[in-house]
Amino acid sequence: MTPFGGGPYTRGPDCALPAHYAELQALCDALSHAAQLEMADAVQRADELGRERAYGKWLGARGILRAIEGRTDEWTSTEQQMLECIDWSRPQFRFPGLEGFDVALTEPGTGH
Repeated sequence: MTPFGGGPYTRGPDCALPAHYAELQALCDALSHAAQLEMADAVQRADELGRERAYGKWLGARGILRAIEGRTDEWTSTEQQMLECIDWSRPQFRFPGLEGFDVALTEPGTGH
């Protein structure tokens, strides 16, 4: 199996999502294709729930590319609202209302 994300990698000061568009597109294309295959299998099995799950995966992968491309004409109002919540100085999305829970907040790669 290929060791995806096998680092070590260092984030450069000018690093931004669009700079990695080709890699992210390849990732999303692969996962989208897998979801389409899962969807086709579920249709053949008459598995309505499996088909809906695979369709949701496909929509999610497609949404990542739309966000990177800045395709605001295709975003739903909820997607727009959540994308505006991203603090780009952090490598982790903070879910709205997370501060209401009694949990220790950590950052990826800090070992905590």
